[in-house]
Amino acid sequence: MSTPVAAALVRSRYLLLGASPYRDAGGVEAWFGFVTRTASLVRFGRTAHDALRTGDLSGLEPAELERLAGLGVLVDREENELAAVTGRLRAGSARRQTRAVTIMPTSYCNMACDYCGQEHRKAAHDARRMDRTARRVEAMIADPETSAVKVTWFGGEPLLALRVIREMSARFTSAADRHGTAYSARMATNGSLLTVRTLEELHLDWRLTSMELTIDGPEAVHNRRRIMRNSRGTFRRTVEVLGEVVRRGRVPGLDIRIRVNIDNGNEDHVTDLLDDLACLGLADRQVRIQLSPVHSWGNDVSAVELQANAYAGREARWLRTAEALGLYFVALPGSTVSTTCIATSRSGEIIDTAGRIYSCSEHPLVPGVRDTQVVAEVADLTGAAPRPAGAFDDWYDQVDSGGAQCARCPILPVCGGSCPKLWRDGHLPCPSLRFNWEERLDIEVRRRGWIPVATAPRDLLAGAVR
Repeated sequence: MSTPVAAALVRSRYLLLGASPYRDAGGVEAWFGFVTRTASLVRFGRTAHDALRTGDLSGLEPAELERLAGLGVLVDREENELAAVTGRLRAGSARRQTRAVTIMPTSYCNMACDYCGQEHRKAAHDARRMDRTARRVEAMIADPETSAVKVTWFGGEPLLALRVIREMSARFTSAADRHGTAYSARMATNGSLLTVRTLEELHLDWRLTSMELTIDGPEAVHNRRRIMRNSRGTFRRTVEVLGEVVRRGRVPGLDIRIRVNIDNGNEDHVTDLLDDLACLGLADRQVRIQLSPVHSWGNDVSAVELQANAYAGREARWLRTAEALGLYFVALPGSTVSTTCIATSRSGEIIDTAGRIYSCSEHPLVPGVRDTQVVAEVADLTGAAPRPAGAFDDWYDQVDSGGAQCARCPILPVCGGSCPKLWRDGHLPCPSLRFNWEERLDIEVRRRGWIPVATAPRDLLAGAVR
C-alpha cells in the first residue's frame, strides 16, 4: 500500500535515469541518474531504481523517499516544475549585481572561413567612441549595485586590436581596484596572433581568466578550413604556444578552451585531431576540449551542417576517445544556468566598434540585422543604466507558453534553451547532451571509479512530462 508521503511525490521531469547497473571496487551495485534541476549525479540502489523506472514508489521506505526528495529526484505531485525552472531563470536574468559586457575592439578578422556568416570590415580606430565604451564599463564598475563586471573581448579577431585591449583593460582594472568591484575578462580568438608573452600579459596584467580558440582538425585540415587572408597556416604555431604555456605553467589561472567546429568537411578528422592534441602536450586539466557542430550564423549552412542525432552519436564516440587520451572535457554540466545567454538579460550587452549596443552576439557582424537590431547607442545611455530590451528578453514567456520545445525538455535547467535566435530562425540549437546524455552519464560514472555490470535496455529520456 502506498504511504501518504509516496502518494504525494512523483519522479521529477528533470531526472535523466540511466539504465545500466555499475559496481565499485568492493562489489557494491548501483544505478545512476543526473538531476538537471540541480546539475547533480545521484546514486540509487536496485529498489529505488526500479521504483523510479516504473513510477511506483509504494515500496520505498520513508527515509529513502525523503532522501530522493531532498536530491530533487522526487518532487511534490502538485508542483509546476517548468514554472519553477523558468522562474529561477527569470530571477537570474533580472539580477543587476553582475554585469556582462562583450566589447568588439575591431570588427575585422584575418581569417576567411567559408562556414562563417559574419561580415568583417576594416575601420579606422575611433578613440572617442572607444572612450565612450570605456566610460560606460567604468560606470558599471562604480555602480554600488554592481558586485562584479565581466568583459568579453570579441570580434572579428580581437587580437588585431591588442593596443585597444591594453588601454581599456588598464582603465577597467584600475576602476575595479578603486571601487572594490570584482573584474575579470575572457576572449574569443582564432588563435593566429597568440604568443606566450601576449597570453602572460593578458592573464597576469589584464585579468583574462578564460580564452576560447578554434582548431578545426589536424594541421592540413585546420589550415584548409581556417583560411588566413595571407594564406599562411596557423595550426603549428597556435598549438606550440598553447603547449608552451601549459607545460611551463606560464598562465596557471587561465581556463583554455579549444573549440572544434564540426561539419561534414572535417567530421572524419576529429579523432586525428584529438590524437594530435594529446601528443602535443594538451592533455591537461587547464585545456578543455569543446566539440561544436557548425550552425547558421545568419547564413545558410544546410549543405554542410550535421543532423543533431547523427552528430550526437559520433560525438559520444569522440568523447570516449578523448577520455582514453587523457584530454579534458565536461561530460555533464557542473551547474545550472542562471540565464540562457547574454540576450536574455538586460545586465548583458554587446558593444561594437561604432558604439552601437546589441542584445545578441549574433547581430553586430551579420548583414541586415546589424542595422535593424541595434537597441541603443552608448552615447545615449546614462551611466550604468541597463540596456533597453532586446529581441529575446521575452524568451521565458515563449518557453512558459509552450512556444518552444524547451518547455518539454528535461535538460532545460542546464541549457536554458541554448539559443533563442536559432529557435526563432527555425533551426534546432539543442546541445548534443539532449541526445547523448546516457553516454555522457556513463563517462562521468566511470570517472568516479564505477564499472558497468552489463548492458541494459535504454530507459525513456525523462518519463512522462506533466
